[in-house]
Amino acid sequence: MKRNVPTLLFLIFLLSAVKAQDYHTGLGLRASVSPGISVKHFFTTNMAGEGILTVRWGGFNATGLAEWHLPVFDTEGFYFFYGGGAHLGVWDSGRDYYGSTKDGTNLFLGVDGIIGLEYAFLDIPLSIGLDWKPGMNIISDFGFFFDDLAISLRYLFR
Repeated sequence: MKRNVPTLLFLIFLLSAVKAQDYHTGLGLRASVSPGISVKHFFTTNMAGEGILTVRWGGFNATGLAEWHLPVFDTEGFYFFYGGGAHLGVWDSGRDYYGSTKDGTNLFLGVDGIIGLEYAFLDIPLSIGLDWKPGMNIISDFGFFFDDLAISLRYLFR
C-alpha cells in the first residue's frame, strides 16, 4: 500500500494539470442587458470560477459563478459550459423595472445559473462566448430575471 501512494499522488498531479479549456485565465468584456467585465480562471480539469461585475438600473452587481466545461463536437477549443452561483449588488429602486414600487437605493442578493458555449482561438489569445444567465433575487425585490443573454470577449493568459 505504501508503494502505491507515490504513484497515486503522481497520477493525481498529472490529471489536475490537464485543462478542458485551452487557457488558465481570461479577462474581458461582457455585452448584455447588464454590461460589464468578466474574469474566468480554471481551477481543475474542467472546473472554472467566473467573476462578473456589471451595471444596470442605476447600480452595480457582482456575481460569482462555478462552471463546468465539456468539449463540443470534437473541435479543439470549443466548449459547452454550465454552472451556478450568487450575486450581490445595489440599484436605484426608484427606477421602473419589473413593477418595482420602492424608492431609493436597494441592496439585493440572489442566485444565478449559467449555460453557454465558448470558443478559445488556437492561434491568438482570445475567446468568444455566448451564455444565458438567469437569476433570482432572494433578498430585497424578490424576483426572477431571465433576460441576461450575453456575448463575452476575453483576452487569454495561457
